[in-house]
Order: sequence, then C-alpha cells, then structure tokens
Amino acid sequence: MISKRKARLTVTGVLALALMFMLIPAHPLPEQTVLSYGVANKIIVIDPGHGGLDQGATRGKYIESDIALQISKKLAHNLSQAGAMVIMLRENESDLAGDEFTGTIGEHKREDMKRRVEKANQARADLYISIHTNAVPNTVWSGAQTFYKPNNEASKTVAKAVQEELVKTLGNTKRKAAPGSYFVLNHTKMPAILIETGFISNPREAALLADSSYQSKLAFAIFSGVARAQLTESSNDKQ
Repeated sequence: MISKRKARLTVTGVLALALMFMLIPAHPLPEQTVLSYGVANKIIVIDPGHGGLDQGATRGKYIESDIALQISKKLAHNLSQAGAMVIMLRENESDLAGDEFTGTIGEHKREDMKRRVEKANQARADLYISIHTNAVPNTVWSGAQTFYKPNNEASKTVAKAVQEELVKTLGNTKRKAAPGSYFVLNHTKMPAILIETGFISNPREAALLADSSYQSKLAFAIFSGVARAQLTESSNDKQ
C-alpha cells in the first residue's frame, strides 16, 4: 500500500506536471495568423498593371498584364484571408478606361491610369499596391524590386519591408527599395508602392514569373512585408 505521505507527493507532482503543460501553448500561432493583425480591417487597393489595349512588356509567350493579374489575385487572397478589405482595380484582361472610351491609344492609357487613381482615392484606401513585371534589352538583368512614393515616409517603410521579404523569400535578388516616379505613386493620396516582380526579358526569370507556385511565393512575400510594416506602424502609434 502507498503511504499517505507518498500519495500526497504523487498528487502534488501530477498537479505540477499538469500545470506545466497548461502553460505551454498546444498550438503556437502560425506566422500568417500573427501577420494578419497588421492588415485586419485595412482598405488595400491592388492594381494589376496594364490590361486592355495595353499588355505591358511582352517577351514571346510572356505577357506582363497577365502575369501581374495572376500575382495580384494571389496577393488579394492572402490579404482577404487576413481580414483586409481588398479592392482589385481589375480582375480580367480589361482596363479601367473601358471599351466605350474613344480617343488615341495614348489618351486611352491616360484615362485608364486616371481612373485607377480616382478609384483608390475615393475609397480612402490605407495602401495602394501596383504589380508589374520589368523588361530591358539586356537579358542578363533580373530581380524583383519595390518602389515607393517619393518623399513619403509611410510609403518608404512599406516598400522596404516588402523588399526585405522578397529578398528573403525568393533568394534571387539583392535589390533595394527605391523611390520611383510613376503616375500612380505621384497621384494617390495614400501610401503607395509599385513592385516590379522580376524581368520577363530574362528567360529564366520569365519562366519563374509564369509559374503558379513562384507567383504564390511572390504574393506571400508581398503580403508578409505589408503586414509587418503595418504591425510596426501600429506599434509606433501606441508609443
């Protein structure tokens, strides 16, 4: 038979062990759950570059407007799952000027860009994200790069966070975030970034950009950078 003293010790040990296990989280929060706090309830505009009459850069079978749209859809999914209110400026191959718009190709393009900015400004979005691919005559150049609204610290903070995630996640670029002179960056009223997700003029990178799994990596890296930047901003606001 077990003595009363030994019984008491046994019960005490069991209780202590049970308490120890209670203090250990059974299911640690995954990274995406933590990041979700950064974008929850934020209004985020995603602008898949080009579309309609303007396909953007093309190299053989690779078309910028199509690649940008696929990456944007994946990014929108990540942000929506995290609780953000996402506004997609286009969800198909059309642009925002519309087929009914008459004028030259240049006028059509300017009207398209104007309407993109107006839609974001009217929504009073918290962030504007424009997705593109790059192209140059030299086929050697490669690497994703994030640009931000010049002289805007909030845009710069988001761009740097996104670029850091692209570098870490993709492992094939060492480019840095930089200011960019683009219509959508200069005319939006909220923090804005433009991401050149890679060079379709580089055969190897073009094939990656057209690959669904690589697009998912790109989208998650962008999402992570945006969320981290928003978490940092929220933390600074509380101090």
